[in-house]
Amino acid sequence: MGEGVTQATALTQLETTGWVLLGIILSLVLPVAMRTLQRTRLEGMKKSLAERIAAAWKKYGGSRYLKIFLAATVVAVVLVFLLGLKFYTSRDAALAGFAWESLINKLFGKTSNENTDP
Repeated sequence: MGEGVTQATALTQLETTGWVLLGIILSLVLPVAMRTLQRTRLEGMKKSLAERIAAAWKKYGGSRYLKIFLAATVVAVVLVFLLGLKFYTSRDAALAGFAWESLINKLFGKTSNENTDP
């Protein structure tokens, strides 16, 4: 009994931080990418890829996303190093980062159906 069973080893803290960070970034980038692709489809393919990327950078505030990337890096480091999270697969670490960012966005972000009128 028990032959062929191997002991699972946890990812290193550096690997875990990278995968959690990737999950956070995916959670931030996917909604913007979907909106951009939908608008591109509606506008047609009049512009080159570089022009579309530059327009999306201006429209969605690309430098703001650089600040968010730095904050996401800090969050990933805190989650992994200070909380001592351990993951055994890169998929699990990336999903944890994705879920963490989504949770923070839901708790503290504005929802689309909020009314700003008094």
